[in-house]
Amino acid sequence: MHRVHCASAKEIVSSSIPSENPTQTRLKSNNNQEQFRMSEGQGNTIRVFVDAKITGMHDKKLPKLAYVGYLVEGSGLHAAKPVEAEESDDAEIQAVLFAIEELGLKFDRITIVCDHESVVSEASRETVKKPSPLLDILRATLRANSSRIQLEALQHNLAHGILTEYVNQVMRNATSE
Repeated sequence: MHRVHCASAKEIVSSSIPSENPTQTRLKSNNNQEQFRMSEGQGNTIRVFVDAKITGMHDKKLPKLAYVGYLVEGSGLHAAKPVEAEESDDAEIQAVLFAIEELGLKFDRITIVCDHESVVSEASRETVKKPSPLLDILRATLRANSSRIQLEALQHNLAHGILTEYVNQVMRNATSE
């Protein structure tokens, strides 16, 4: 049984899911069917690329719409969703928290790869002056799970394409209605 501490808007909540067979993990593939993936040797460790996008940022006439997503390296497992965010830092933090919420209990160790250097830097510091509520949640979640969840920066983000595809589909669906 794994215990992951995920943060809500006001507190850190502890959750656990018992595992019937600790060597199997349910994954959603590209066609959204559930599959089992066997863990290999040293436990169930994954790298997850996260990304965020806010449309309408440069045109005040357009509404700002924010989306977050993640991609699990080498598995095809990915997800994206709309969120409420006005600033890119807040959207990127929500992308990290989304990946933790979705995947945190399913794997022994997670390395979350984020291309937003300032979020990684602020989340990793010992102290932060006047952190946003979302940054507080992320920092508390990472501290509570420091042996299992790591956050690292990356310049080229593999999740960017997944999120762009999702946003484009949302926009196509919105214009066809």
